[in-house]
Amino acid sequence: MKFNISCFTHVGTERKMNQDRILVQQIIYKEGLNFLYDAPYCFCFLADGIGGNPSGDLAAQFLLEQIKKQIDIEDISRDFLISKLSSINQDLIKFGISNNEHRGMGTTLVGLMIIHDQFEILNAGDSQAWIYRNDLFFKLSEDHVLDAQNNNSPITSYFGGFKDTLNVNFNESLRGIFSGDIFVLNSDGLFKCFTQNQMKAILSNSTKIEDKANFLLTKALEKGSEDNVSCILIDTIE
Repeated sequence: MKFNISCFTHVGTERKMNQDRILVQQIIYKEGLNFLYDAPYCFCFLADGIGGNPSGDLAAQFLLEQIKKQIDIEDISRDFLISKLSSINQDLIKFGISNNEHRGMGTTLVGLMIIHDQFEILNAGDSQAWIYRNDLFFKLSEDHVLDAQNNNSPITSYFGGFKDTLNVNFNESLRGIFSGDIFVLNSDGLFKCFTQNQMKAILSNSTKIEDKANFLLTKALEKGSEDNVSCILIDTIE
């Protein structure tokens, strides 16, 4: 399999700081629109610093730097991932506690890893994973929030904070990856700008994946995105 990957992260139109971070393959992005073509594997993560806590941007950056450093795409067994992510979370908690200006720093995470015939989709918090397949667009992740009907409900599982609240969710429903699949990883800011049906319509058109990403970012800003808005689109091409 090969993948065309397009991603963007933007502060939006109302916030002063972008607390989102994106990791695509081995590069961490904190702004801009970026593309990667014919990638032989997929190693994509999105972290959204929790806005109610200080230093959310630093927490997101810390988490993705440690994932980049400690997780090997050649070993994505679930036990290995759980062990590494738990260890990284403990390090983030300790770092926050030991630095007064960063106390309580936290971040969500959503990730997709595909290598050979292995794949894992995981999340903690309210950053999401979706798939467009056979004219269907459906969610692969589970939001970890206290009240799913409330857009501002507290997040119940995340990296960092004052104590360990982490409960990483692994998707159990997807049985395989196929040519034509388009995966979407996004911070919660994206669906404050688009409905599920609007996202499906954008993904279903015949434009290239980079054009879809550019359209999403442009329209989100035109709509006046109240939050940071970030997204990774992964197009399975073989």
